[in-house]
Amino acid sequence: MTQIHDLDPIFLSYRHSDGDALAESAAWVLRAHGIPVWHDQTHLPPGRFQRRLQEALDSGLSGAVLLVTEDMAHSSFVRELELPNLLRLEADSAFTFAIGNTITDSDGRLDYSAPDRLLPQEIATLSDFDQFAVHDHTGLARLASEMAVRRVRRAAVDDRLHLDIQTRAPALGTRKVPLAPRTRPPLRGTSVPPAAAWEDFAPFLSDLPRIVQSAGVQHLHVTGGAHLSMAFALGAALPTTTGLAVTITDQDGAEWTGFETQTVPLVQSAIPLDGSPDGPVAVYLDLVPASPNKGFRRYVKEQTYAHAVEIAVAKREPIPAESAPALVTELRRRLGEIAGSRQLHLFMRVPFPLAVMLGRACNTLRVTLYEWERETATPTYLEMATVSAGRSGGPVVSWATDRSAVRAKVGDA
Repeated sequence: MTQIHDLDPIFLSYRHSDGDALAESAAWVLRAHGIPVWHDQTHLPPGRFQRRLQEALDSGLSGAVLLVTEDMAHSSFVRELELPNLLRLEADSAFTFAIGNTITDSDGRLDYSAPDRLLPQEIATLSDFDQFAVHDHTGLARLASEMAVRRVRRAAVDDRLHLDIQTRAPALGTRKVPLAPRTRPPLRGTSVPPAAAWEDFAPFLSDLPRIVQSAGVQHLHVTGGAHLSMAFALGAALPTTTGLAVTITDQDGAEWTGFETQTVPLVQSAIPLDGSPDGPVAVYLDLVPASPNKGFRRYVKEQTYAHAVEIAVAKREPIPAESAPALVTELRRRLGEIAGSRQLHLFMRVPFPLAVMLGRACNTLRVTLYEWERETATPTYLEMATVSAGRSGGPVVSWATDRSAVRAKVGDA
C-alpha cells in the first residue's frame, strides 16, 4: 500500500487539451504557498504522460488537486485510472484532496455538480469534497492557502514551523519541510523576480499569519535564500508586533535570532541631489564584505528623489549573527528619521537573514523595494514592489509589472 508522507508533494490531475495553462498557473501558485507539486509537465519529458501517476505514487505524495475543465468529459485516463487511485489514497486522513473547478452554471455561479457529471466515480461522490472556483488567480490562491493550512496542521514539530524559501532556484529539489515557498525563476536574460512571481507570492504573504496560526506554533524557523526584496516582504508579513518568534539560519548554519546584543558600527553618507523636495527618499543599505557598489549613486542622480542616503558598515567584514538584532533596531531608527513622512525607497545589499529581520521591524513604514538587475547591457536598479507591514490586505501593496513600473494592486490599499 502506498505510504502517505506529510512532507511529500501534491499531485495535479487535469486534462491537457484545455487545462495545461491552468495547471501551470496552479503549480506555481501552490509552490509560492510553500507546497511542492508533482506536475507532469515539469517532471516528465513529452510522450510519457501515461506513466505520470505511477511515477508520482512511487516517489511519494501527500495530497492531490483535481482541476476540472470542460474537456474532462473526454478524459478516460483521468476518469478511469488517475482519479480512482487518488480517491483510494484519500481514504487515508493524511492525504489532502481538493477540487479546483472552472465550470459555472447558467447564472455564472460555480457548478458544484460538474465534477460528478464529467468524471462519475463509483467509490466516491466528488461533490462531497471541497471545491474552489479557479477561473482566476484569486481562486487559485484561495485553494493554495487552504492546502497550505492543511499541510502545516500535520507537519509542525515541537512548537516550531520550518519554512524554507528559495526565489532564485527552480522548484525541483525542494526540501521536505512543512512550508517550502518557491517562486517562478527570473526570466531569461534577467536576474530579478518577474512580475508573475510577485503575483503568486503576494497572496501567500497575506495568508502567512493564518497559515502559521493554523500550525499552532509560536516559533517560525526560516532557511534558504531569496531576492532581498522578497526576503524583506516575507519579514513584513510577520512583523514583530505579532509576537511570533522567528529564527533565520544562514547558509553557514548561524542562527539570526531576536536577542539584543552589541551592534556593528555604521557609516552614513548623504548624497547631494537636485530632485523635488516633495519627492520620496532613497536609502541604500550596503552591509556586506565587498567593495562599494557605485550603481546606487548613479541611479539616484538620474531620478527625482528629495534625498538619498547610503548606510554602510564601517568595516568591510561579515556581520556576526548575534549582532543582527541590535543592528536592525538601529537601522529601523535611522530609516524612520530619514524618511519622516515621505515615501521610503529601499535599496539593499545585505545578508538574507538581515533582510527578513528588517522587514519584520519596519511595521509602520511604507517601503518601495528595488533589486539590482545585473544581466542587462547596462546594469541598473529596478523597482520590485511596495510593502507595508501590518496591512489588512497583506504586506504587498503593489508590484511593478514591467520596467516602466506600472503597478498592479493586491488587496486593499
